[in-house]
Amino acid sequence: MADPFYDARNALAIGNYHQALAEASGAKTALRKPDDLAVFNTEREALLSLAQIGLGQGESVVTQLASASHPTLKAVKNWAQFSLAIKNKSPDGTLSQTAASALTQLTEAAEEVNPARIQGAVLAASALLASGDNAGAISLAKRWIGELPTPEGASNMRQQMELRAVVVEALLRMRRSEMARNEVKSMEQLDDESVLTVLCSGIVSLHEGIKSRDAYERAIQRFKELSMRCGQSVLVHNLMALAQMELGDFTSAERSLLDALAMRSNDVDTTANLAVVSSYLGKAADSTNRYTQQAVAIAGTWSHQYAAMNARLEEAALQFSKTV
Repeated sequence: MADPFYDARNALAIGNYHQALAEASGAKTALRKPDDLAVFNTEREALLSLAQIGLGQGESVVTQLASASHPTLKAVKNWAQFSLAIKNKSPDGTLSQTAASALTQLTEAAEEVNPARIQGAVLAASALLASGDNAGAISLAKRWIGELPTPEGASNMRQQMELRAVVVEALLRMRRSEMARNEVKSMEQLDDESVLTVLCSGIVSLHEGIKSRDAYERAIQRFKELSMRCGQSVLVHNLMALAQMELGDFTSAERSLLDALAMRSNDVDTTANLAVVSSYLGKAADSTNRYTQQAVAIAGTWSHQYAAMNARLEEAALQFSKTV
């Protein structure tokens, strides 16, 4: 039977949250058995909530799911709470009490491997990754992948692929691109046409580009494939721009980033990348500074890191001035 949420899941994977909302809202089913309908409705509510979180509407999700009893929806609510709280992570990486509490709830709920709770495991591994615990994310995801039975149905297959995608991202953050490529090969054996497989393959190619210029070209082809299949997204535009910058094509990178900016004007990655591109293109300092200040104004990891580095630079300048 066709997966009624196929397009919604793909839109979520590439960060096209408005499309994910539309696709999940419009999904239809011919199911009639009460148990089957309950599964369908739970999955739809989870996808709608995840899209809302992606759009920055976490508060609404927490309110909507305040009385949720289904494990999947409880996990989504905890993910919403974590996503809201992680924005206030200190420059040294320390989690706020709220973020730490939500993370604990997610990981505790994922301790027992149970196919019915795989979405919770995906969110728990993602939260560990977002908190900076790369090894913990890999350990949790690998344990679930190893203990889960052979996936049956599109949803279970997709969520196992999501666990593998978390492993790929964690390995890349640990600078283990060769291991990440091996994980992508495992994903390709399961489903080489999966949007997640194509996305992860492109991202790994970006990291491999330091050894081979051709890898950047392969990354661009993968990202173009995603755009053709799933439509444009801020994430894919930024990934494309990174590959284009590495190839020295800053004019094309600027076009990609301006397209991303048109889709979401307050995206920190887009504005930060535009500041870099503007500088390389030799544009007026006002343009570069404007994009930098826009990125700094958006609360999050990037602005915290920028503030910390700026403070260190000012301290170094002060110490140097005392020696002359």
